Amino acid sequence: MTRMAVLDFETANHQPGSACQLGIVMVEPWRIVSEHQWLIRPQRMFFSPRCVAVHGITPRDVLDSPTWDQIWSEVASLLDGAIVIAHNAGFDANVLSSTCQIYDIAMQPVDLQCTRLISKRTFTSLRSHALANVAEHLEVQFRHHDALEDARTSATILMRAAERAGAEDLDQLEDRLGLIRGRVWTDRIRQPRTVRRSRMESLVAEPEPRYEPRSFRIDGVPTRSAAVRQSRLRADEILSHSKEAKPLSGKNVVLIHSLLGLDREDSLSFLSQLGATVQSHLNLQTNYLILGVPSATDGPSENGSSTTFSLARDTNPIDRNLEEVSRRQSEGQPVRVISQRQLLAMIPSGLATARGDV
Repeated sequence: MTRMAVLDFETANHQPGSACQLGIVMVEPWRIVSEHQWLIRPQRMFFSPRCVAVHGITPRDVLDSPTWDQIWSEVASLLDGAIVIAHNAGFDANVLSSTCQIYDIAMQPVDLQCTRLISKRTFTSLRSHALANVAEHLEVQFRHHDALEDARTSATILMRAAERAGAEDLDQLEDRLGLIRGRVWTDRIRQPRTVRRSRMESLVAEPEPRYEPRSFRIDGVPTRSAAVRQSRLRADEILSHSKEAKPLSGKNVVLIHSLLGLDREDSLSFLSQLGATVQSHLNLQTNYLILGVPSATDGPSENGSSTTFSLARDTNPIDRNLEEVSRRQSEGQPVRVISQRQLLAMIPSGLATARGDV
């Protein structure tokens, strides 16, 4: 029987390793079997006023609470053999991974799924699939930004979606909605994904294709799907050369547009795996503003967490943010603007791999 650990983190500040509250709801198809919640004392007791305004947790609330390494054995026993599920799973997976890294904890890899993706494929009439919007649609009353309440609401979305799809277990739900699981390691994250509807239909219509789909047009130009696959392979190869170096470790970055021909979500994941903390906007902690390249797949991020990116929706994000960088530099902040090429030059074999020389 598939065990699912539906979880939610709250953080003390905008650093992913600053977990201050965790809620976990254990689900076995399709019922809640247990609930767990912890207040956590972060290693660095800086609570951002912005974060406190969201969740209401203050340093005084966690002063006598256990640290992450003190609750880890209990958390690990719940995650062992379970699939981790969260709303905006990339955010919570990043907190989980980053907090383990801070305490030098080797986490057993776990599969990852996202109730936001599940909601998008199930409740298609909704304009927004933020947790509060989906809860309102399902007439679920909850106290937003309390970790256990959020986890319980995510579990409810999961179970309602399974009921609507007539799915007996998570495997069947993913098959019917066209979802691919991600995975969380101690040092990296692979995000959950959706399969395009057209591909789902073609798989149903032709379960055993007798020919390979054409990857190039007649004039030799690769199709978009082939180009996307090539971009991901190139990014994976670059990451493989920087496993030990982590050239952006400890750096806070803001990205405009995308990188390496990837879509925006993959570009953000690429930066995270290089060790960067990706920010939604420039602030006093920002080290780099990275000027990516506009992509046909650029669009508003679907992540409603602290890594939500509004930059892609700006009409002229480059000019606005260059002006902001210039202002901050004049005030003494050591923030730099770098291009995609300059970023690749910071990565071992990055430029050569991007050019196809290695």
